[in-house]
Amino acid sequence: MFVTLLFTFLMLLNPAWAASWKISQEGEVRGDVTTYVRDVSNSPVKAFKGIVEVEASVTSVLAVITAVDTLPEWIFQSQSAKRLSMEGREEIYMRFNGIWPVSDRDVVLANTLIQHEETGSITLHSVNAEGVLGKQKGYVRIPALDNKFIITPMDNGWVRVQFETFMDLGGSVPVWLTNLVSTKAPLETLEGLKAQLEKPRFANATRKDLPALPGMDELMLED
Repeated sequence: MFVTLLFTFLMLLNPAWAASWKISQEGEVRGDVTTYVRDVSNSPVKAFKGIVEVEASVTSVLAVITAVDTLPEWIFQSQSAKRLSMEGREEIYMRFNGIWPVSDRDVVLANTLIQHEETGSITLHSVNAEGVLGKQKGYVRIPALDNKFIITPMDNGWVRVQFETFMDLGGSVPVWLTNLVSTKAPLETLEGLKAQLEKPRFANATRKDLPALPGMDELMLED
């Protein structure tokens, strides 16, 4: 009874949390990307999520998502990426190509790594880092971004990768364009990740190939 009341209270308190995911594109076979969108309370912008299962090691997937120099090759609309700091937390400055009629965007992200003890899943969580870098000429700063990559080991050499994001692009952005991004971004990003995993640098990655990020040493990994 207490659990039921608590759940109901949370739903009333935070409708965004309670909103259900809706499939926007469903993969046909294992290895295909399935994408989802979700309404967010008090926002015209939808949250988005993509899920894919790949034949790879957790270490290989982690190597892809932590290799800052290659992020522009596969992150949706990514123009450039630069690591600013690894002291206490990882901070990354990223630039994104705008989609006409919208200007280019940029953001400074603070990243944290955590591992779930029971499942072994690893989450790379990225949020806005305030006060790290001033506004840059020619770019509109993204005011709100919350992004997660969740890597979960499965049986027989498979790994489940979940990419989940809520983002307010800031400035004057048509709602139709923002929600177009919410359908394209998870698909193109995870398809790009799959392509990166085929490269020898990542397919053969071991722990020594991973950056020395805060929290990396505590992760339990199998090469």
